[in-house]
Amino acid sequence: MKLAQDVQLHLLKTSQFKTNHITFRFSGELDSKTLARRVLVAQMLATANNIYPTSQIFREKLANLYGAQFSTCISKKGKVHIVDIDISFVSDKFILEGKSILGEIIHFLRAALFEPLISVEHYQSKSFDLEKENLMRYLQSDKEDSFYYSHLELQKLFFKDDVLKYSKYATAELVSAENSYTTYQEFQKMLKEDQIDIFVLGDFDEYQVLQTIEEFPLEDRQKTLTFDYQQEYSKIVQEKVEQQENRQSLLQLGYHFPIAYGEGDYYALLVFNGLLGVFPHSKLFTEVREKRRLAYNIGSYFDVYTGLLQVYTGFDSKKRQQIFQLITKQFNDLKLGRFSSHLLLQTKKMLINNMQLFEDNPKNRIEMHYNHCVFGDKCLDLKEWIDRIDNVSKEDIVKVASLIKLQSIYFLEGE
Repeated sequence: MKLAQDVQLHLLKTSQFKTNHITFRFSGELDSKTLARRVLVAQMLATANNIYPTSQIFREKLANLYGAQFSTCISKKGKVHIVDIDISFVSDKFILEGKSILGEIIHFLRAALFEPLISVEHYQSKSFDLEKENLMRYLQSDKEDSFYYSHLELQKLFFKDDVLKYSKYATAELVSAENSYTTYQEFQKMLKEDQIDIFVLGDFDEYQVLQTIEEFPLEDRQKTLTFDYQQEYSKIVQEKVEQQENRQSLLQLGYHFPIAYGEGDYYALLVFNGLLGVFPHSKLFTEVREKRRLAYNIGSYFDVYTGLLQVYTGFDSKKRQQIFQLITKQFNDLKLGRFSSHLLLQTKKMLINNMQLFEDNPKNRIEMHYNHCVFGDKCLDLKEWIDRIDNVSKEDIVKVASLIKLQSIYFLEGE
């Protein structure tokens, strides 16, 4: 027996970690019609199933598996919506009785996937309604978070493709429109149509994993996904101003950059962003917050899968113009090469240190392997990645800075 088409099993053998990890990943289109349903599926998967029909029984079984941890996670890459089922459990070599729990762990995962808590073609209403209510409450609390709200409002201004304007968790309005039937049907569609990747990381019996996972009832499927979204730059800067009762005002700036993952100027972009606003020594932090004391917080980050670089800051509302001018000055300084070699070296060291720490996390290790599967040779191993960062020059930074252009401005004015 072998796995179905577009269902990939990745065996990542290592003795580095004390625990083993399995991630069952669904990758499907980012679509406003299915966004809320997929998030609700993730909620249901992490709660109960037909074998372990209550949250208490579900958690007790995990506790009996030497404290195994089971969770779900939502993410997106470009126009791909990803739902992960994650389970981490102690390696057999650390179990004193000399027994193996790998088979039980995979059985637990199989029950979550293929023995859902349903009545006819619906999720069980009582359990579903509770999870829907929890998700609605979570989305409402997010909406009340001014920084998160302003981040989403900037996305609405920046992106031309409507689906990219949504949070990966959907919206309260989208969630409220779904029910136990539509959500369960979406889960069945995910099982039949999504690209599926199963990652097993740690110290385990490969033959046992192959034997048990190949028995999962998964059918062939063929999936084409768009991981790298790039939109055209517009000379028209989109701007929006809102008022809100809040202690501070928030400014979110969206910049367009034409650089794809792992290509050409990608590594210079990483260093540029580090110089701009990632670290305590970055220009935005030192010049705007520390020297001028104009901002409560400030920083930058970018999403390489969508071409958006974002600068965020919280401050006294009367200083908006002054802060905007200072941020613009930091960009211009980088465009003109007005930064020291010491600052460049310090930024590279911080990036490399962060990447080394990143690799020490099992979930991050799985993510890097997934990226390698999606992007091939564009995803470098740690040594090659460090070499590329080390080789970024001042001229490379200047070139990248000239490619980054302001596209949208969102201002949330506080009291």
